[in-house]
Amino acid sequence: MWRQWLLGAVTLSIAVIVQVTLLTRLGLPGATPDLVVVTVVALALALGRLPGAIAGFGAGVLVAITPPSTTILGVESLTYLALGFVAGGLIDRRDRTVPITIGIVAGSAATSMFVVAVVEGLVGRTSVPWDRMGGLLVTSLVYAALLSPLVVPGIGWLARKLEPVKVTSIG
Repeated sequence: MWRQWLLGAVTLSIAVIVQVTLLTRLGLPGATPDLVVVTVVALALALGRLPGAIAGFGAGVLVAITPPSTTILGVESLTYLALGFVAGGLIDRRDRTVPITIGIVAGSAATSMFVVAVVEGLVGRTSVPWDRMGGLLVTSLVYAALLSPLVVPGIGWLARKLEPVKVTSIG
């Protein structure tokens, strides 16, 4: 169990650092690639619903306290929590194919962006102009789809390697 916590803490910390220091400064057209969402969904796919939800909440807290955070405190935490929970139980591990996995990751990234924008709009803050939302959602989908083959297999491999050995006694 502690190995899963360690895996989540290390990968999410790396994802937040890379996103804040590198991905936001690339100047790519459209949305910023959301490595944190890709990592949360990868953890949820590898570990399941509850660890995915916990990883999502932790990732949201990390994103909210990392400068230059511009969203309302708690919005990303709850959004990532829901994404981790849903992605972790969406499809059985044996039924996942590469296109389905990429679709789950890309859909989660676009959903995250949309939910945060809607909640901010409801409370009177607009960090994203609604006339640009379509283009931002499409680029968010594309960037997440490109990041997922780089992140999801690695986290899945690490999760399998760090899984505790189950000892059975023959009686």
